[in-house]
Amino acid sequence: MALFSFFKTPRHQKFKYVPRYYDPQKERLDEILKNAKGEGSTSTEQMKSRISRSFQSRSASSSQRASINRRSNILLIVIIITLFAFTYLLLTVYLPRFLQQIEG
Repeated sequence: MALFSFFKTPRHQKFKYVPRYYDPQKERLDEILKNAKGEGSTSTEQMKSRISRSFQSRSASSSQRASINRRSNILLIVIIITLFAFTYLLLTVYLPRFLQQIEG
C-alpha cells in the first residue's frame, strides 16, 4: 500500500440507525381514542380515518386468502378443460364436414 497519494480518498461515512418499535394495535387504539375525544381533526378527516380502518379490518386473513386462491385456481382449470373439450368436439365433428364442403 502506498504511503503517499496525489488524490485524497474519502473516508467512510458512518450510518447512525436508531431502531424504533412499532405496535400497530397501540397505534390503532390511540387513533380510536383521539377520534372519540374529537381532538385535532375535522369531521372529514375522522370520516377518512374511519373508512380506512374499516377497509383494513375487512382484509382477509392468510387462510381465507389461500382458500380464495385455491377456489380461483380450480375454477380456472375447469374453464380450461371445458374449452379444450369444446375445441376437440368442434375439430372432430365439424372440421371433416367443413373440409368436404370446401372440396366438393
